[in-house]
Amino acid sequence: MNLPWLEEPQRRLEQTLQANRLGHAPLICGPAGLGKLELARWLLARILCLSPAGEAPCGQCRSCELLASGSHPDSFRLAIPEDKKEIPVDDVRGMIASLQLTPRVGPNRVGLIEPAEAMNRNAANALLKTLEEPAEKAWLILVSHQPGRLPATIRSRCQKIVIRPPHADQASAWLVDRHPSIEGADLDRVLTLAAGAPLAASALLAGDGLDHGRQILEGLLAVAAGGSASAVADDSWHASPELTWHWLSVWMAAIMRHAQGLPDSALPATFKLPAELEPQSLARLWEQSLAGRRMSTMAVRHDLLIGKWLLEWARCFSPGT
Repeated sequence: MNLPWLEEPQRRLEQTLQANRLGHAPLICGPAGLGKLELARWLLARILCLSPAGEAPCGQCRSCELLASGSHPDSFRLAIPEDKKEIPVDDVRGMIASLQLTPRVGPNRVGLIEPAEAMNRNAANALLKTLEEPAEKAWLILVSHQPGRLPATIRSRCQKIVIRPPHADQASAWLVDRHPSIEGADLDRVLTLAAGAPLAASALLAGDGLDHGRQILEGLLAVAAGGSASAVADDSWHASPELTWHWLSVWMAAIMRHAQGLPDSALPATFKLPAELEPQSLARLWEQSLAGRRMSTMAVRHDLLIGKWLLEWARCFSPGT
């Protein structure tokens, strides 16, 4: 995985496996951008591997070969379908039925759901029945960025594995190794914006990401000062919707902290809005930016969605609104 902050959780999982103490439903949870999905994939491969090498899947057995090709008949994964905003109940029922089947390669079957909190209510209820009566030699790995959104009945039946952001020195060293051309102060600023999550920070730095983020903040200030939203959101905003929504969400989180009087080194020292905003307005805009990010891979008119978001941002600074 080459994610040093996951080495200790990985070791603990390996020890749990060797002691036959891994529950049938491990829940890997923590903030986004820490590599939880990578850890879940490692665990899935480790459970299915026919000849594990020390603390890792061997990478050479029939099971590992099938996993690498994406055609393992005993491995099942659920995510949000491209044309949906949540994981529907029929998809969960399909996975449950697959986990009941006789394994075809080795003795085990494994399902993986990410993000688990994206299951709708009916899907979560369907999963609950399986958690209460798990199939023999079947594991269900849940990955969650917001475990609090999962029903308590599901959380209580899972073996929770909490992943926390690494120490700042470890995160900075990892980022420097991947982005050697970025100045240390900028690395620290982006890491703060990403709430200490190295993978999230790295995503913000990819390509011209840092320049794009500065442009977005300048655009937000320009609109707040009365500038035209349509003039600010040029083609560069729409060329990479995922990155634009990502930056909007992290800037809104930083602005919320700033509005609450909390120290925040991510914002420029000269940062100042022309008016104080209500916490409810900031929270609503932040939630909308997160929703836009979740939809960033969907075939929707992101130019219209971003424009609508900017208009609402502008209305926050209009007298009488």
